[in-house]
Amino acid sequence: MRRFLFVSAVLCIAAALLAQSPAPSDNKPAEDPISAPCTVTGRVVTAAEGSPLKSARVSLIPEHSRSHNQIYATSSDSDGHFTLKDVPPGRYRFFAAHAGFVEQHYKAGIHDTGPLFSLRSGEKVSDVLFRLVTAAVITGRVSNEDGDSMQRVEVVALRRPTEEEIEDIDAPDCITSK
Repeated sequence: MRRFLFVSAVLCIAAALLAQSPAPSDNKPAEDPISAPCTVTGRVVTAAEGSPLKSARVSLIPEHSRSHNQIYATSSDSDGHFTLKDVPPGRYRFFAAHAGFVEQHYKAGIHDTGPLFSLRSGEKVSDVLFRLVTAAVITGRVSNEDGDSMQRVEVVALRRPTEEEIEDIDAPDCITSK
């Protein structure tokens, strides 16, 4: 008899709990505002003339990415415009590259890779401008005095010193003694 009362009580409690749970709905849940995708747009131009660079590669790489599985990238169009859509919020290394130009990181100084680019949930950034500097390229052929091609020759590019630099080299060092 006790078992019957115990089983009956458990069944009543279970039925009461099931009656209180909401009925399933066919509505889709609202998008989580914490992970709403972001959009980044801008332009890639040459630093010298400011002319648009077509087919420049613009990339966002997550801050803690060990493998480059999650790179968000696109190419610029004929007017230099680019759009990166559906990028999750987070912190990224952000840069633009093009053959024949020096790769530029977002807001980078001369000798650094720049700060991390942060995106908040649902953010739309539209004013990014990359100004790419032309890279130097040396091409040619090394030949001996007979005009025959030479192999395994080291070529070093040097810069002619300015007049000011030549004067600094020729100036005698001032030595003082106590």
